[in-house]
Amino acid sequence: MKRTLVILMLVLLGFTGNAQEKVKHLKPYLSTTTYCAPGVSPYVENAIAFENRSAVYKEFEPGKFKATVEITTIFRHAGDSLICNLSKVALDSPVVTDTSNLSGAFIDQQRFSLPNGEYEMEFSIVDLNSGIALPTETMPLTLNYKEGMPAISDILLFDSYEKADQQKACTKSGCDFLPRVYPFYGVNDERLHFYTELYNSDKLYDEGKFLVNYYIETVESSSRMQNYNFNKRYEVSRVNVLLNTIDIKDLPSGNYYLVVEMRDRSNTLICSNSCFFQRSNPSVSYDMNDLAGVNVANTFVGNITDIDTLRKYIKYLSPICSETERDYSNSLVKTDDMKTMQQFLFNFWSARSPMNPKQGFEEYLTAVHRVNMSFKTSSYPGYRTDRGYVFLKYGQPDKIMQEPNEPGAYPYEIWHYYELVYDRNKQHDKRFVFMSKDSAANDYQLIHSNVIGEIQNPRWQLEIYSRIYGEGYDQGVDQTQYENGWGTHAGDLYNNPR
Repeated sequence: MKRTLVILMLVLLGFTGNAQEKVKHLKPYLSTTTYCAPGVSPYVENAIAFENRSAVYKEFEPGKFKATVEITTIFRHAGDSLICNLSKVALDSPVVTDTSNLSGAFIDQQRFSLPNGEYEMEFSIVDLNSGIALPTETMPLTLNYKEGMPAISDILLFDSYEKADQQKACTKSGCDFLPRVYPFYGVNDERLHFYTELYNSDKLYDEGKFLVNYYIETVESSSRMQNYNFNKRYEVSRVNVLLNTIDIKDLPSGNYYLVVEMRDRSNTLICSNSCFFQRSNPSVSYDMNDLAGVNVANTFVGNITDIDTLRKYIKYLSPICSETERDYSNSLVKTDDMKTMQQFLFNFWSARSPMNPKQGFEEYLTAVHRVNMSFKTSSYPGYRTDRGYVFLKYGQPDKIMQEPNEPGAYPYEIWHYYELVYDRNKQHDKRFVFMSKDSAANDYQLIHSNVIGEIQNPRWQLEIYSRIYGEGYDQGVDQTQYENGWGTHAGDLYNNPR
């Protein structure tokens, strides 16, 4: 699975504005893909982009300004922490003559050769013009390309490509690609371009063709989207390349996976890979055709005939709905259309629990009752709180570390999941950080997570300890070592759950 780490996304402490004299913090976005053509050592490609307006620009010649960022990347064996590859580069932004209206981003791409194995990939980033260092980020990485076995590389989402005039570090199949580092497609994006490599199909047959399927499915229900299921036949070879474009103009808003499958002549699945992306497309609404043929007679939904109960059960779905489902259901519960409510509720659970929709609904209802008891506040029922949302979407955490009374800190909780079964590619070792400014109100807000698609804020410790220093405190402090020299208890709990 392609790994995408949004090092800094929606939450950013510190000052705002574009004046160079105010404190600025880099906003980097990282995308990692892996490859392993037969006869070649596996390798990792990192693309990291920095928002131009988040960097500090300095004048190096009269009227000319640039930003400079130092990127240190270290790969360690997961078992013994031995360093097996590293790099340190200084990346310059494009030169500008006006720093008052910066836009866009500048990007760095690097390639690292590594044998198969389990690794920890560590990133350290410093804005050399300001001297401010971002917190060191670490993410797990697995390389497992078996010799002679059919496999699919990670899927690269890209914005454009051109034929390479010379071989560069990240040239693939004779082309240079401009990666789409953050996998978000907004209202003006109508095309999704992607590239992947298919290995060792010649081990299936001596000659002839094999089948490749690629499709878009929802994250929430793993349902394939209508009109987004494609296939292509290839001649068997040591390496095949799938480079294609999907028209997503009519794809509704939501979280999705692009899935690529290699299948044999009998349509048996040989291997697959996927990548996550987000789509924002408010002009496309929920497809009513999904409900037109739904017959709820003799189903568990047919027995729910109280309209207020139906409204309540549909509202309960919000934490696990797709964006289009959520928008539609919010409108639906404002009507008196009982039949459509029943159809929507049954269709929802049929998609997520096709073998037994009733059981899926009842198990979820039990979980809702639990979070409503545990996480309710004076303003919201439990299912509408951040902790309720995470519990309902990802299940019960393996560990919950609570610190309601740490001196100098706002009350906080850190939830640790060994594995997110919700995720089709099984994200491992994932965490959520919640904080409350009023523990008596039981209102804990999600301030950081390392889960793909959730809010990510590497400066989350400053929020927790802002009780000591005040809101907006910064001054370039290291996020794990504060001015009085002690490492934070929250950072220790996050890195060493117990």
